[in-house]
Amino acid sequence: TNKKRYLPRIKRCNDAIPEVADAIGNLDWEAVADFNTKIADDTILPMKLYTSSLTGGGTNVKVSFTKDMFKAADDFEASQKALAKAIKKKDQAASSKALEEMATALLAYRTTGRLLGPDGGGDIPSVDEIRRSACRVQGRTFEQKIMARDQRIAGVVSDQ
Repeated sequence: TNKKRYLPRIKRCNDAIPEVADAIGNLDWEAVADFNTKIADDTILPMKLYTSSLTGGGTNVKVSFTKDMFKAADDFEASQKALAKAIKKKDQAASSKALEEMATALLAYRTTGRLLGPDGGGDIPSVDEIRRSACRVQGRTFEQKIMARDQRIAGVVSDQ
């Protein structure tokens, strides 16, 4: 469950970094601010929660690399705050440096957590994979109920 809940948000941030680098180069501060408040800020908590979920959630399971993952998450958070300050000042050099530090911390996090794959996040499920697994778990009953509802609605509309 934690992979489905947290990792897509981490991957979304990872995938958005190159576009933000271009936005900084083009001095598109609105796009950079949008990334920082909506995507990067939304990545900090999932990074920490995913890492803490690896420690066993109350069991005595010890995962040796979580300390490094927590450090990378803290570095990412500090860089995100530095980016916010640089955006307010519209400082291109400071923004670029903060984004580079965020990317480095995110890569360290994903490397340490073994979250790298052939597509840059092979261990991170896509939205379609999450939907498919939900359908398998629910036995497609939810999807069938929705289709039946749509047919009833279409029947009512065509009768009028």
